[in-house]
Amino acid sequence: MMPSVQAPERRLVLASGNAGKLAELSALLTPLGCFVQPQSDFGVIEAEEPHPTFVENALVKARNASAQTGLPALADDSGLCVGALGGAPGVRSARFAPAAASGREAQDAANNALLLERLDGEARREAEFVCVVVALRSADDPEPLIAQGRLAGRIGHAAAGLRGFGYDPLFVLPDGRTLAQCDAAEKNRISHRGQALQALLPMLRAAWNFGAVGG
Repeated sequence: MMPSVQAPERRLVLASGNAGKLAELSALLTPLGCFVQPQSDFGVIEAEEPHPTFVENALVKARNASAQTGLPALADDSGLCVGALGGAPGVRSARFAPAAASGREAQDAANNALLLERLDGEARREAEFVCVVVALRSADDPEPLIAQGRLAGRIGHAAAGLRGFGYDPLFVLPDGRTLAQCDAAEKNRISHRGQALQALLPMLRAAWNFGAVGG
């Protein structure tokens, strides 16, 4: 028997090369019959993210990926907003610390170290993870689908947990665990990105007919 082939309209390009995001998003979108490929598979030149808001940057990234691949695109912009730091690192979360040694893990470690340094001696450690997810049919789609998710917690005094990425080892949930101590399924269910995707799913079903048998 010949293997089934994904219909073109079920193929999405993810405007990111982050393996952690790809895994999370793929797990959530698979039930809709969506096949998600990272933009790195297509040699997409990454978009600049010059804007001060998550939604603007997400739109820029999605339009850029769709324009370079000709495919519907999915992008998220997310970050950590710490009240005691005036909402920082915010949209600069991935680049909070000065450029570290090559590699995502090195940059994550530098970002976490700088966050702990900035909060040293600070009693107010409440924080929110915020995520805005955007889906576009094409680069000039006049009706982008936009969803948002938030996760409240606080910043711990030391890293804990071996799962996740980014600030996950420092982000303490109300039950005392960090996001890096949650398994993938639980994180997908409760995370800011998971919440945003869950809000996007009914939009994809209604507006794009995703998940419909034979659709």
